[in-house]
Amino acid sequence: MLDISFGLLLLTALTLFVLIFVLNKILYKPLLGFMQKRNSLIAEDQAALNESEKEVQEALKGAQEAIAQAKSEAAKLKEERVTSAKEATEKELATVRAELEKQYEAFTAELGAQKEALKKELTANLSTYQSALSAKLKSL
Repeated sequence: MLDISFGLLLLTALTLFVLIFVLNKILYKPLLGFMQKRNSLIAEDQAALNESEKEVQEALKGAQEAIAQAKSEAAKLKEERVTSAKEATEKELATVRAELEKQYEAFTAELGAQKEALKKELTANLSTYQSALSAKLKSL
């Protein structure tokens, strides 16, 4: 049958416990310490990443506010320029209209004077025109 050797069994058990003790000291504890250190570094990096992300969001928000402010200032400046350009154009148009009105009045006055001169000329030569017209009618 089976023969169990208690000395060999004791030696195997002792070897197993020594091996577990040695592996625990040399391999498992340093490995667990390294893994805990790595996890803490990952957590720190994650916290730093979150902080950086918050800073980026704040910077982006500030940039968007600056852009919005610049757009509103540009719109105000554009409105002011358009208004001043309209005012300048209206002044220039008023000046041109006044000049044209003066020219029109001078033209109508000159036309009236020419009309009066033509009337006087026609009335002065009325008898000549009447005799020429009656001669023309007779020839027809």
